[in-house]
Amino acid sequence: MPKISVIIPVYNKAAYLQETIQSVLAQSFTDFELILINDGSTDHSLDILQRFSDARIRIINQENQGLSQTRNTGVLASKADLIVLLDADDLWLFDHLESLIKLTNTFPEADLFATGYEDLYHSRNPIKPKLNLDLKKRQLITDFFKASLHQPLIIPSCMSFTKAGFLAIEGFKNSITYSEDVDFLIRANLKFKLAYDPKTTCLYRLDVPHQISSQKKSELQVPKFGAILRANPENQSLWKYIQFKRYFLCIFYKTEGRMDLFKELIEKLDPSVLNNKQRFLLNSPRLVLIVIRKVKLFLLRRGFRFTTF
Repeated sequence: MPKISVIIPVYNKAAYLQETIQSVLAQSFTDFELILINDGSTDHSLDILQRFSDARIRIINQENQGLSQTRNTGVLASKADLIVLLDADDLWLFDHLESLIKLTNTFPEADLFATGYEDLYHSRNPIKPKLNLDLKKRQLITDFFKASLHQPLIIPSCMSFTKAGFLAIEGFKNSITYSEDVDFLIRANLKFKLAYDPKTTCLYRLDVPHQISSQKKSELQVPKFGAILRANPENQSLWKYIQFKRYFLCIFYKTEGRMDLFKELIEKLDPSVLNNKQRFLLNSPRLVLIVIRKVKLFLLRRGFRFTTF
């Protein structure tokens, strides 16, 4: 039985698949299986998957079922006790799996594990995310929600979890089509311990066609944050974390011209958690937000990051 099961959901990512899979096969830690799930791609993604002849690879070909169900399918088909996710357009550095194994050995009490990542725009130099903590060594994260108040501490392609932990919280929710990983990580971190290595071992591609993050948020189903807060009324870090998630959704909804959703959500947002820059954006006209977003993307593509944190 392999030590690790790597799960890669694939939907129309032919332009990136070759490099992504090669980054897995080039890992210094080699005791893994690689489960590639073609989720009804309409491009030639399946052809690319079938070019690989490595004995560690298994291919599952299915009609389109969405990201959450595809990840769930991969985990249920896995043989290992440790599950590692990778999106079909992201990349690992050669020691990603080795770093995760070191975390499991150092922190056997944990069920969640993650490493550092950097953002990659148009294959230019990676950009470090703006995080709400500054760690220099591997350790347990005592407050995931506080650590995630700026950019995400964890993205799917840098995280792993025990299969037992995954089954205990019933995996990803199929009803959620945007921020399904946020919902998963909320439930997981409320129940389990997280071991984290700040060393960058993952490159997160952004500005890629067919990414969920590039779709209109107003057309997608987000987590039921109100229900989560009602179930955890005493967790102040979680409360603040969800306020920021609501803030970002408000910005997206206004930018997309969905003032109905914006007005509905802003009633649930407590602006006391926001700084002056964030309040300015929240109250800005839609046209201003559109211009700012375009300028920000222009700068990111050239390696410059400006945030409201």
